[in-house]
Amino acid sequence: MDFNEFWRNYPRKVGKIKAERIWRRLPEREHAEAITGIALWKQSYQWHQNDGLYIPYASTFLAQKRYQDEPWEGAFDEKANNHGSMFPADRKG
Repeated sequence: MDFNEFWRNYPRKVGKIKAERIWRRLPEREHAEAITGIALWKQSYQWHQNDGLYIPYASTFLAQKRYQDEPWEGAFDEKANNHGSMFPADRKG
């Protein structure tokens, strides 16, 4: 997997040079995991609301290894996820 494939799939095209620098520092075995993580998070309500406002920059996604995060219950359901909040007390259902 190369960075161009990651970048082609990542929905927020900001900070390409910084993201590529971080990509090169990742263990090669994590490249596929990062690309798979993009596919998962692209399905989340959080990434779709407010025209993608809550999509992290690619460099943040990589540096914080967010591709390893597990979506919380309701992450893919607009009705169960009140404005993208991760906190159960903030959700209305």
